[in-house]
Amino acid sequence: MLLSENQRKDYEKNGFLFLGDYFSHQEISHLQRELERLPKDAPGTILENDNKTVRALHGCHEYSQVLKSLVQHHRLVQPAQQILNERVYLYQFKVNMKAAFRGDVWPWHQDYTFWYKEDGLPRPEVLNVSIFLDEVNHFNSPLYLIPGSHKYGLIDVEARESNGHGEAADWQANFSANLKYCLSQNNVEQMAKKRGIVAPVGAKGSVLFFHGNIAHASVPNISPYNRRQIIITYSSVQNIPIPKKQRRPEFLVCRDYTPLQPEKDDSLLQFNTV
Repeated sequence: MLLSENQRKDYEKNGFLFLGDYFSHQEISHLQRELERLPKDAPGTILENDNKTVRALHGCHEYSQVLKSLVQHHRLVQPAQQILNERVYLYQFKVNMKAAFRGDVWPWHQDYTFWYKEDGLPRPEVLNVSIFLDEVNHFNSPLYLIPGSHKYGLIDVEARESNGHGEAADWQANFSANLKYCLSQNNVEQMAKKRGIVAPVGAKGSVLFFHGNIAHASVPNISPYNRRQIIITYSSVQNIPIPKKQRRPEFLVCRDYTPLQPEKDDSLLQFNTV
C-alpha cells in the first residue's frame, strides 16, 4: 500500500495524514479480541492516577503474534518507508486505552522530545501510526493536533520533577497525566494562533500517521465510549539511538534495528484469536 503524491504532500505540509476505514472491521475485530487476551499487569503497563484503570500497554507485540504481524503489515511499513525515505525498524509499540469515564489527560507535548532526551535518538526521522480500535468521535477524547507544528523543530522544554523515586518512577513519568516534558501554554498559544487545532475523528479501522515533532494532546475522556488506539512508531534505519545515560527498558525502546519486511495483505487474518 503506497501513498499518493497528494497524500505525501499533505503529510509534509501538515505533519499528519488521516485515512479513514484503512483496516476492515474483520481485521479490527481480530485486534480487539487480541487486546482482551493481553495481560494487564505486564512490565510495560501504565495505570491512571486512580491506580486501577489501565492507561497504556507498552511492548505487548513481544508476546503477541497478532500484534507482531501488525507491525510488519505492508499497509503500515510501506507508507512509513515512503514518508521517511528509508527502510524502517520498530522504535516503539504501545496501546493507549483512554477508558470511558476514566481516561485522563495527555498534556501538550512533542514525542520526539522524549526520544531525544531520554534515548539519544539523533534525528526526528520517526513516524507514529495510530490505529483506531474504536470509533473516535468528538466526545471520547480525540487527539488534538496543531497542523504544521512539526516545522518548528524540537522545542526545548524543562523536565518536570518526578513524583516518585528510582528508575521505574522515572520512565513512568514519561507516560503519566503529569508528563515529564510538556509544551508551555505560550508555546501552544502561539502555534495555535497561526495554525489552528484539529481533532481527526473516524470509524474504527481508521489510521492516523503523524510526525514525531507535531504538537499534540488530548483531554480526559468523560464520555461513556472507550477510545483505544494502537500506536506504532517507526524510525529510519539510519536513525539509531545513541544512549546518553542508562537505557530505558526494552519494552519502551526496541533494540532490534533490523529493517522490517512488509507482510502480505491478509497477514492479520491468519491467526485464530477466538
